[in-house]
Amino acid sequence: MAAQQILLALAGNPALPPEHVDQIIADGDAAVLTALAEEQQLTPRQVDALAATGHRDVLERLIISEQLAIGRIPPGDPWLALAAVKRADRPDDLLRSLASSPDAAVRDALGRSAYDRTDIAEALADDADCSLAAHAAGNWDLPEHLALRLAARTEACVRVAVAASRHAPAPLLAELIGHGGAPAMRPCPHRPDAPAALHELRVSAAGNPATPLDAVEPFTTHPDPRTALALAARTDLPAATYDRLTTLGDSQVTVRVAINWAAPPDLLRLLFDADAGQWRGAVLANPRTPLDLLVRHSREGGSPNTAFHPDTDEVRALAAHADPRVRLVAAASHRLSDDIRTALVVDPDLDVARQALRAALSGTQIRASVARHGPAVFSEIAGHPSCPPDLLLVIATHPQAPAAAVTDVAWNEASPPAAVAACLRDPANAVYAAGNPATPPDILLDLAGHSDPAVVVEVARNRGLPPQVCRLLLDAATGGAL
Repeated sequence: MAAQQILLALAGNPALPPEHVDQIIADGDAAVLTALAEEQQLTPRQVDALAATGHRDVLERLIISEQLAIGRIPPGDPWLALAAVKRADRPDDLLRSLASSPDAAVRDALGRSAYDRTDIAEALADDADCSLAAHAAGNWDLPEHLALRLAARTEACVRVAVAASRHAPAPLLAELIGHGGAPAMRPCPHRPDAPAALHELRVSAAGNPATPLDAVEPFTTHPDPRTALALAARTDLPAATYDRLTTLGDSQVTVRVAINWAAPPDLLRLLFDADAGQWRGAVLANPRTPLDLLVRHSREGGSPNTAFHPDTDEVRALAAHADPRVRLVAAASHRLSDDIRTALVVDPDLDVARQALRAALSGTQIRASVARHGPAVFSEIAGHPSCPPDLLLVIATHPQAPAAAVTDVAWNEASPPAAVAACLRDPANAVYAAGNPATPPDILLDLAGHSDPAVVVEVARNRGLPPQVCRLLLDAATGGAL
């Protein structure tokens, strides 16, 4: 096994004792040192040692993690300065300096941070390179004044980007989809074809939920395929428009309508049976598929998707139905009241009980289900975060427990030491126990000498790594004993 695998795992492990960092610095390569700089809280002396290596990736991580003082960033290196743009202690002129860099690649790299940084978007909004200004239009919280400022630029690539912004003012989006904005849009190096650029702008605006519906409607009568695809994702169209979109004969458009939660129920019913069931999978994936369709699907042997279905009253009624395939539809919901969930986890039908167990549960509900169904529900509860530790031990030691359920116990952090030890009767579970912070120190010590390199690496990554096991792995890796 390569020692680097162990060192990388240790360097990225928050459980690494601080006193072991020096040893890794002395023996680690650039990748290992980068992991240290990114994941560990270093002493000033250790920061000095890492910075002295001169590795750019290491320096970048030290800067990003704010462990290298801002004044120690090598001057005249815009690429390292970029690593400091999100630091609160950056110099006031840093953004201005980077935004005015003569290197377009530097400005482009800065622009890729504009999506979640309004100050960076502001700094790039007037860039001579329109493609960089377009980065600013993608800001996730684009303020109105900046949207208007960007839309005043005439380059096509900037206008297209503004048209896609969900934070752009509605009147501006209506103007853009109508005639491209004012002053007149012009081609640019990135959108050299004027008609194609206008079409792309309209497609972007048509699919933008912030664009007013009355401005979009003129484009819904005879939409081309790209516009139709954009429209099909909107959730505010009239029912007749969704109907019309599905008659275009474009499979991508029809699928997008079928999964759109705003699609009319009657249209979904029609699509469910249309074209020999071609759209049925998409309709069933819709979070608001009519419950009668889900009941049909369940009675035909399918798995219903009612996880977050909004019709909670109807779902509640289904939970009391005499047909277990109907109760199964209710059991799949994650919005059931506690009393309904309690009843379903002990349902006499095993499939219903198993389905009901795949949600948020209390330990009491899990116990009740096991008391009713025994090992038949072990697979559903073994990995559940609320499964009581004593039940995890029962699963790990039960002769009828499925192998997959025992594996789930091996990585479940609620497992008691005896359960983890029992899981190791199957050698395949060693890798899962090795990464489980609940695994006892003595077992981790044994696993640290395992013949499978994957197991040893998982031990090194373990967030509960005991200091003595860490020392063993570190000495082996740096001393060449691996």
